[in-house]
Amino acid sequence: MPARADTSEHRCESLADRDMPEVTGMSAELITSGTFVDPEGEGQDQEDLPEFCRVALTVDPQINIEVWLPTENYNGRFQAVGNGYFAGFIAYDSMGPALRAGYATASTDTGHPETGTSGAWAMTDDGEQNWQLIEDFASRALMELTTKSQDLVRAFYRDEPEYSYWTGCSTGGRQGMMLAQRMPGAYDGILSEAPAINWDRFLVAEMWPQVVMHQDLGGPIPTCKLELATQAAVEHCDALDGVQDGLLEDPRRCDFDPATLVGQETPCGVVTEAEAAALQKIWDGPRAADGSFLWYGLEPGAPLGDDPAGVGSRGGVWEPGGPGWDRLAGTNPFLVSDEYIKYFVLADPDWDYRTLTYEGFEQVFRQSQEMFNDVIGTDDPDLSEFRDAGNKVLLWHGWDDRMIFPMGTVDYYERVQDELGGDVTDFARLFMAPGVDHCAGGPGPQPVDPFEALVNWVEKGEAPEQLLASGSGEDDQVVRTRPLCLYPAVARYTGEGSTDEAANFECVLR
Repeated sequence: MPARADTSEHRCESLADRDMPEVTGMSAELITSGTFVDPEGEGQDQEDLPEFCRVALTVDPQINIEVWLPTENYNGRFQAVGNGYFAGFIAYDSMGPALRAGYATASTDTGHPETGTSGAWAMTDDGEQNWQLIEDFASRALMELTTKSQDLVRAFYRDEPEYSYWTGCSTGGRQGMMLAQRMPGAYDGILSEAPAINWDRFLVAEMWPQVVMHQDLGGPIPTCKLELATQAAVEHCDALDGVQDGLLEDPRRCDFDPATLVGQETPCGVVTEAEAAALQKIWDGPRAADGSFLWYGLEPGAPLGDDPAGVGSRGGVWEPGGPGWDRLAGTNPFLVSDEYIKYFVLADPDWDYRTLTYEGFEQVFRQSQEMFNDVIGTDDPDLSEFRDAGNKVLLWHGWDDRMIFPMGTVDYYERVQDELGGDVTDFARLFMAPGVDHCAGGPGPQPVDPFEALVNWVEKGEAPEQLLASGSGEDDQVVRTRPLCLYPAVARYTGEGSTDEAANFECVLR
């Protein structure tokens, strides 16, 4: 264990004088109040923090990085935390818990100032793609974060961190896999949750439901019909796993046909043949003009319609009321998809998604692949250098994810297996979570501290065969636990005991 750090204010502030390549500005201050107020007012203020040295630095041209170094409860480890959607913010909400747990921790805004769902920063004033900012966002900021943070950890504690970890969901999950592919020796363990690894494909594919509805129906399917379709699909396929619990253990097995809903009365009208056909296209996912596969669609259990409360995320933590989070088949498109096509792919701020035909969709899809797969695709299956360095990656994805299609993660994991000769569980493990939405939420039990499972795997050699998942009711009382099984195994009820207790399930290959 590294020696206890000198907690003097002088020791902390001296880090600001450290000479680091391409750093254009750096400050360091000792935070003793136990409270940290987000200077941008974007996230939650952090309270009950241990004393720490806060280092803020800017890497040319405008990559902002923060490194928090605990002075009293340092556990000898470093944990970098990822962002959500287009980043543009320091993930203080994720840094706080890491610091309380004794980790030196770091985050970056990835080099652009516009936060959240805005993609306007990806285009210059001259109407061209801003490749400097795009490449900083895609990879360079992550590598700068890694090298600069680990240098500061060594300088402050006068020793290497015993272990280095990356953790993140969505964009943060993509960031972790980018680092596994491009800096394979940098992190002992990576937790990649609902990863946005197939960026150049899934962000365009998120627009597919809107194209289908506007081209085939002239506008959106009413929300109550979408809710009916999801409910009917779950009810039809619920018992396939042996338990009637409102969850689809593996939605790929679901054979529900939305045509069976035709003629059914709903509060928003009768379900028509055209609407049922459109629903099937949405579930099937994007297809080219010749009918060939382009990308995956939403799974049958995933929400389709509008969410009246709205949903938002900061650093992988989902909160009500966030901007731009209409569901993919809702009244409006998912804003991140709209912004990506508008500013990254087309560099046209006046583009209107309602003008997108099937032919135009295919063109935009292939254009996105050509322009951005090498830049931000993050889907290189050759993880041999990461494996050979002795490092571990734990992935999990919710089957009810309404934003990043879970089959994209399954596809990637299976390609890693193919690339590396079959079984890769010595260093890479995937767990699928029935009924879980994007990063969290949904009717399914939520994974319980997968980061702890990763740490035990890295440091104790305890490779996880299952992840515990837990569902809570009123007053946060646990009402259901389930095992999440190592892919491709699924949880099967033993036939004895409560179906709400994980101990009564076993993981089997179906």
